[in-house]
Amino acid sequence: MKNIVLIGMMGCGKTTVSKLLAEKLVREVIDIDEYLVHKYQMSIPEMFDISEDYFRKRETICCQEIGQLENTIVSTGGGVIKNHINIKALHENGMIFYLDRPIDNIYQDVDIASRPLLKDGPEKLYELYYERHQLYLDSCDYHVMNDQTLDDVVEKIIKLYQESK
Repeated sequence: MKNIVLIGMMGCGKTTVSKLLAEKLVREVIDIDEYLVHKYQMSIPEMFDISEDYFRKRETICCQEIGQLENTIVSTGGGVIKNHINIKALHENGMIFYLDRPIDNIYQDVDIASRPLLKDGPEKLYELYYERHQLYLDSCDYHVMNDQTLDDVVEKIIKLYQESK
């Protein structure tokens, strides 16, 4: 069974939706950021302190490993789409869903202090969205708006997934 891979901006709901999908479909969830932190025994801010390139190279290795799994729900980091190798690896055995949430909703919910890329201020969130939106669209099999209830979003993803088999 193919993996369900969630991509999208930080704060779009990937972690929450992945856990709900895992409950409904009785599957394991792998959060790539958590996998990366465990594998390299460093926090993401510590990796970014070395350099963003340092972080991204390790992220790619993790995507290649996770892309080999089956029957898993995968929650990615917001910048996973910056490297086409990541998307190719995740597509190998997965169906990719772009979870798109209105940027104003994200801004209200995201803890900016805990996000390395937002250390320069909240306007960076808008900049990242405009920089990445087309990459998310180009990378996904399905574009799902997260502007309804979480149950609605989860049911929509399950329906699209099952219809595509």
